[in-house]
Amino acid sequence: MPLRNKPRITNLWSKVVDGDKGEWYSRVVLESTVPFTYELKEIDGGLVIECSGAEVNMPEGVLEVNDGLLREMNIQQGETDTVRVDLALDYPAAYSLALYKDFPFRLAINLDRSYIRNLFTGKRIVIDPGHGGRDHGIKGPVSLLEKNVVLPIARNLEKLLRKTGAQVILTRSGDEDISLQERAALAQQAGTDAYISIHTNASADSGVEGAATLYSPVNSTSEKLARYIQEEIIKKLKVRDRGIAGQPDLAGMDKGIPAVEVEVVTITNIVEEVFLRGLTIQKRAAEGIVNGLIKYFAPEGLIVKGDKN
Repeated sequence: MPLRNKPRITNLWSKVVDGDKGEWYSRVVLESTVPFTYELKEIDGGLVIECSGAEVNMPEGVLEVNDGLLREMNIQQGETDTVRVDLALDYPAAYSLALYKDFPFRLAINLDRSYIRNLFTGKRIVIDPGHGGRDHGIKGPVSLLEKNVVLPIARNLEKLLRKTGAQVILTRSGDEDISLQERAALAQQAGTDAYISIHTNASADSGVEGAATLYSPVNSTSEKLARYIQEEIIKKLKVRDRGIAGQPDLAGMDKGIPAVEVEVVTITNIVEEVFLRGLTIQKRAAEGIVNGLIKYFAPEGLIVKGDKN
């Protein structure tokens, strides 16, 4: 094959797609200058695409995804004019392929997210945007109020959870006063599977930064939920990991309800206050919480590849 006609892999990307007819899948797209011959294999719970007679014309290596199903993609040039793309999956997924022969040539792999939707079927989740009304929460160095930034995160979380089919209840949908007792009462209605309270971290030391997740000291599974959410928040936000700890304010929650308080970065740190003002963090924080819930609801016997837990 003349060099000028050799397929060059120029791009590898992914996104979560919501179809018009209720389809919900993770799409991986491999782009090339011209069509290439490929073989797809299932290996170790993931997928491998081997592209024959091709070369990589983009940075090689691992691309983190962490969309709740697709953990990462790895593209490498082989020694025999073969490009290998590994797709590492956290959970089982049926898949389909589609070819687009216009320039650039594209191979799309659609990974069905029904497994995740099945995990959330029948689940009732209460989302609590912290503070509200006269209770401003903590004020950042430049004037951002905690009560204002946690609400869009909660709304993003609500939107994502509704896609899974979960029943979602917000303790407040606007700037209103609501007591801890009223929040607990909403959660303690029959059948609540998880209570997620959203806050920001704070410190008298302006140099302190990072995210933390606190858990109910009266429910034995809350610590597990906090650990999973904390892990996924750190993956999404790439901030300092301040760990997990018990939260006495959650002790009034029903003992049967797993309850956590997610402190999304530190509002008293000027860099992270600026970070909090952006739409990106508000979306990624919600995605991290959902990914933590996925791990929490997944069966204990399902081992996630590469997970140390």
